[in-house]
Amino acid sequence: MGRPSLILAALAADAAPGRTFRSYRRVETNPDLDQLQLWDQEDHSYQLLIPATGAGEAELAGELQAIDVISDFVQDLEIDSPELVGQTKDPDGTTAVLLTLIGGQAPDLARFTPGEFSKSFAQAVASIHKLNPDIIREAGLPEYDADSVLKSKVAEIDRIAQTGRVPAQLLSRWEAATEDLGLFRFHPTVVHGGLNQDTVMVTGQKIAGIASWSTLQISDPAEDLRWLTGGALRTTLEDTLIHYRALRENADENIGQRAQLYSELELGSWLAHCVENQDEKAIAQAEDMISELRDQLESGNLRSLRAASFAGISTVATANQKPAASMEAAETAEISQVAEPEEPKADEELF
Repeated sequence: MGRPSLILAALAADAAPGRTFRSYRRVETNPDLDQLQLWDQEDHSYQLLIPATGAGEAELAGELQAIDVISDFVQDLEIDSPELVGQTKDPDGTTAVLLTLIGGQAPDLARFTPGEFSKSFAQAVASIHKLNPDIIREAGLPEYDADSVLKSKVAEIDRIAQTGRVPAQLLSRWEAATEDLGLFRFHPTVVHGGLNQDTVMVTGQKIAGIASWSTLQISDPAEDLRWLTGGALRTTLEDTLIHYRALRENADENIGQRAQLYSELELGSWLAHCVENQDEKAIAQAEDMISELRDQLESGNLRSLRAASFAGISTVATANQKPAASMEAAETAEISQVAEPEEPKADEELF
């Protein structure tokens, strides 16, 4: 159930003396953290975070460390990111943190066609990947080279296979990818590591900001393209890759293939998680997603996972292609605005 919302609001007031919060809204997206969004009298928005589990304590500690690191080069990022407002402790001594809240709405990737969104997403991700990795190293944040990434993916496939619920053709596809050493020749970069519908915010067709930086690390840049690969229209993904390559000319030619692999493994890992938790309803839903992935493979609708040096680059974006010049030239249909978020509780002075 977590802590009552009024308790969280009181902690927010204690973390930011002098601020008067007029409204709030409870958020239930992370079982490891109690979260409350708040608005002050000037309509500035905030988010209070306090751990609900041991895993939440580690996540919040990582978030604070990452925010401290990126504050040194926030001007280099072409997006908004959270800022620390204040901290306090609850009666049990657990640290509660108040952060600025990123504006915008959660994106529905299937609604975006090539053009402004593709360019904005590529710019946001490339700005992260071009950050100086030495700052991450000096902060003691995680660093994974290509060999470490490959080994982790092999272990992930083994865990998925142990469920006995994944079609053989998918397992063979994934195993063949990890045996293709050319696929894992890349230079690690700074990565966010957790881009998804809960951390990326949009305003219209543009990325407004990125939240939840607790997974900041040095690793495979393809990790930050995994979510887009799994949910966007194929044409939108390809347009994004073209823009991304234009911004990072030294990006390896197989980044798209690895992002495809990671997006598929994410579904398998979710199934393994559901099986381990013996959640029959979630297992059934995860199996449906795996079945759909198998159908896409059988119909030839999945991107090849072979290294470009062997498969060649034909249908994938290449560096010498030109991205969509404008939204008008690239879109085939007008995209409606993403739905506005629900209204918070009626305005009233709380603290």
